[in-house]
Amino acid sequence: MTKRPSTKLSNVGEFGFLKKLLPQLYWPKSLGSQLHIGPGDDAGAVQLKKNHVLVATTDAMVEHRHFERAWFPWMDLGYKALAVNLSDLAAMGAVRPLAALITAGFPGDTAVESVDKFYEGLENCAQAWEIGLLGGDTVGSSKDWFISVTVLGEARPAGLVKRSGARSGDYIVTSGPLGLAAAGLEVLQKNQRALPWTAPLVRSFSRPQPRFALAQALGTRQWATSLMDCSDGLEACMRHLGEASGTGMRLDLSRLPHAPALQRWAMKQKKTSWSYALKGGEDYELIFTVPPAVWPRLRRLYPSVTVIGSVRPRHEGLQAITPEGKLLSLQGYGFAHFKK
Repeated sequence: MTKRPSTKLSNVGEFGFLKKLLPQLYWPKSLGSQLHIGPGDDAGAVQLKKNHVLVATTDAMVEHRHFERAWFPWMDLGYKALAVNLSDLAAMGAVRPLAALITAGFPGDTAVESVDKFYEGLENCAQAWEIGLLGGDTVGSSKDWFISVTVLGEARPAGLVKRSGARSGDYIVTSGPLGLAAAGLEVLQKNQRALPWTAPLVRSFSRPQPRFALAQALGTRQWATSLMDCSDGLEACMRHLGEASGTGMRLDLSRLPHAPALQRWAMKQKKTSWSYALKGGEDYELIFTVPPAVWPRLRRLYPSVTVIGSVRPRHEGLQAITPEGKLLSLQGYGFAHFKK
């Protein structure tokens, strides 16, 4: 009997694997009433008592996959490792950060001074967002660095926003400019950091800023119908929000916020600035949907937010209109692990 070849992760990709895995994750019946938000959003939430939930998320960074040591001052690497996890808390709405657990693996020949700088960056980020460093684990690695951070926050159930609440007619909104981090990564890869005007691009990539103030308003005022952060690119956001909400999405790429450094870099690379926003990632701006009636008040309080599209009926699918008027079908999930 011929043995059937096994399916490899590289064949299904990260999101194909997760679609199969997440519904199967074990949750005991005895705790069923406490599960407030299960796997599939930027973070999960467990109800501890009435009107009080614990929000938790975790993320990992692996050398040569997520970063190269040559790109980062050690403090920036530590800062980013915590900041990207805090962004996942902000992507759930009105969440107050509580504590973080840090697991890090270092080769034995790593300089102690380098590790000290890494933890100093973690501490700087923790102080900026008033989150406690609760501990974790430090282990040896044969060759490469790896970092895993888990963050915990607290919230009221009514202040949390899932990905699944978008409704046809809602506006699609971004908290700020998109594509800068993807361009910043290219700047580092091409060793062009000496160009002074690229500094905003590199800073966007290496020092992301969680959008807690806006997230707090979106959650407590119950303005947002769906919400996530733009860690995998705008196209991926549309796939995730559209699939979770059972809707179509239509982007108008001519409405993306203007970023002069991105425009200049895109021209230098003979690319469009909107392609960095659509296909890039690691911006950690919030992408969310709001009813039209909410928009005037939201824009008045937060002038940096921008409408970039609208939620459509499901049968219209996921689409984007380029500044040149070309209609694109949104098919990708952005960066995905395991793919060759």
